[in-house]
Amino acid sequence: MKKILILIIMFGSVISQEISPSDGSDSSISFGFLSEKIPISIIEYSRLLDIDERSEFYFSIGSMLFATGIGSGYKYYFNSKYSSSKFISIGYHLSYLGTADEGMVLSGISFSPGYSIIYKGNSSPKITYRESFGSQLKEVVYKKTAINVGISFLYLSDNSFGVFPFINLERRF
Repeated sequence: MKKILILIIMFGSVISQEISPSDGSDSSISFGFLSEKIPISIIEYSRLLDIDERSEFYFSIGSMLFATGIGSGYKYYFNSKYSSSKFISIGYHLSYLGTADEGMVLSGISFSPGYSIIYKGNSSPKITYRESFGSQLKEVVYKKTAINVGISFLYLSDNSFGVFPFINLERRF
C-alpha cells in the first residue's frame, strides 16, 4: 500500500508542487532513440528518487509516434551520477502501441547496461517556465546534461525476448 501511495504523491507533486533540491528527488527529460527506462520512447519525463551518490529509483512516462508508455525501476552508476560513468538499469515497463481503435500492449522487464557521457558545455543551462498563464517567470538550473548510450535486453510478458540499442540526451533538473 505504501508503494502505491508514494507513486500517487510522486505524480501529484510534479503537477502542483515546486521541486526542492533538498528533498532527495530530481526530475529529468530525455530525447533520443529509445531509452534505458522505457525501451519504446523518443521523449521521456522521469521522476528520480535519489538513494545515494550512485543509485536511484525512477518513475517514467514516455512517448513516440503511436506509442506511449510508463515504467519504473532502479539505476546504478559505477562511478557517480554527476560524472561520466557506466551504469545498469533494471526496470518494468508497460507500453501501448497503436491507435485507439487498434493496438497492442507490451509489458515486461528490461535490463540495460550503458554508459553516461557528461556534457560540460554551456548550452542552455536553465529551464524557464510559468506555473500558470500570465504568472511570473521562474527558472530551474540543470544539474546534469548527459548522453546515454547502451543496449536494452527485454523479457516481455508473452515470454518473448527483445534487444534494442538506445542513445538519448538526458537533462536532469
